[in-house]
Amino acid sequence: MDKSNLTKELLAESFRDLLLHRDFEKITIKHITDQAGVIRPTFYYHFQDKYDVLEYILKRDVIDPVSRMIAEDGLNSAAVKQIFSAFDKDRIFYQKAFKVTGQNGFFEILFLNFKQECEKSFEAEGGTSPVSTEMAAMYYAIGLVHVVRFWIEGGKKSMSLDEICTFYEYLITHSIYDFMKK
Repeated sequence: MDKSNLTKELLAESFRDLLLHRDFEKITIKHITDQAGVIRPTFYYHFQDKYDVLEYILKRDVIDPVSRMIAEDGLNSAAVKQIFSAFDKDRIFYQKAFKVTGQNGFFEILFLNFKQECEKSFEAEGGTSPVSTEMAAMYYAIGLVHVVRFWIEGGKKSMSLDEICTFYEYLITHSIYDFMKK
């Protein structure tokens, strides 16, 4: 890894550490750069703002590994498990991330990234549907974000990683009519 990438990683890890101990709104660029031991212009060489750092960490830790898996083998149980495992591995960080709200909030960042991955996956598979790829991607992405958030924030506290994966796979492979059958 070259020096520039090392510095970018250092800044991202500085932000991650700060978010674990402070509210997002109270973290400044100065806090990030001071903890990383770099000057302020270095931050802006790598990131636009702290929302950009948050998205970088999400892409690095969750989106990119899953994207590679889906590109190789499609959306399967292993890819679903990778998604939930990444959130579980850094659960406290992502609990804090979900508290970042608003137009550039974490929910929105996660939704847009999942939507983009769904669209790429649907287009690669080339399936036929009366529903547009964009609408289907929106539907599945919003569902995934809500399930992740519910689980990360402690809903169904008794759900293990394997249970949440099984639950989510059931949701995406069955119709609402399956839930209404007696």
